[in-house]
Amino acid sequence: MQSPTTFLMASEMEADEEINHDWDFTIVCNSKHFVVTVLPGPLPEDPTTSLLTRYSKAFVEDDDEKIQEAQDEILDLVFDAGWQKFRAIAPPIPKGDSSPRISTKNLHSDLNPETFYFRLVVTEGHAEIVQTPPHPPQFNSFYLNLKDNTLDLPRYSSRDITVTSKLMGLGYIAKVLISGLDMCCKIGTTQSFKAVQREYDCLRQITISKSAASIPAPKLLGLVVDDNGVVLGILEEFIANKGRLSDVIKNEAGVSERRAKWVEQIRKAVALLHEIDVVWGDGKAENVLVGSESDDCFLVDFGGSYTDGWVDRTLMETRAGDDQAVEKIAKFLDDGVRP
Repeated sequence: MQSPTTFLMASEMEADEEINHDWDFTIVCNSKHFVVTVLPGPLPEDPTTSLLTRYSKAFVEDDDEKIQEAQDEILDLVFDAGWQKFRAIAPPIPKGDSSPRISTKNLHSDLNPETFYFRLVVTEGHAEIVQTPPHPPQFNSFYLNLKDNTLDLPRYSSRDITVTSKLMGLGYIAKVLISGLDMCCKIGTTQSFKAVQREYDCLRQITISKSAASIPAPKLLGLVVDDNGVVLGILEEFIANKGRLSDVIKNEAGVSERRAKWVEQIRKAVALLHEIDVVWGDGKAENVLVGSESDDCFLVDFGGSYTDGWVDRTLMETRAGDDQAVEKIAKFLDDGVRP
């Protein structure tokens, strides 16, 4: 079975250290989605109870490392119990298949894949998964606060948007094609709704400011809506790039003048952001793209939060945090050592 992609969707938005609810884990394999519900056992020492307790506690503490550790152990339990059933439903693609891997499906299909539901059952130490009836359709819980109609952004049906590739990041992020134009699409999900709202707020403020043309950041281009006209996410300019600054530095022996230019561009961009009351948020070399044609820097990812080493937790989403990130990036460009 080919390596699946996994991501979490919590059945309840609030986590607590005392487990009193279940968690849904979504496993993606060969375009099929498997939603496996994991429930706590009747006793504290039951394996699922202890794992879910650790998982929920890590969420409360916002500890990404412990979240990942607990999630990996839970998914190991799910895979061991269910891989044969997953394989029967989503068989691997033959090795000799030379068909193109470029996606041509529309966004609606990507957001509403064929889905199968299971429940993890552990009896006397033996784990198995049991297929359950499909869940009733759920309304999208994401609500984008548009602030006002200053921008009057065009709205595009998810059925008219072609997904060309998935991009790294929290939640659903993809490179899409609309009427021959490449764009970056960010959809509000359980994991990313706060980040997408903040991204919209920041890019909106940039777009309507007098400094818009001078700030090297993506411009808002439109909104994604479902069949009922409900806003699912945002569309922004796709920055054609050579890669993230952190990767460009690693892979290319740039001259000092080139790196000095990048530092100056980043300093100026952050200063302009602060002039219009926008805070970059998660400043780091990974959130800077180097343009493929201009060789100039572009700031991306205005979803907020922070990354340890680049910004102190106490300075998260503040101007001081941005200034700290700029100094860390400048030092990284100077000596090549990650903070």
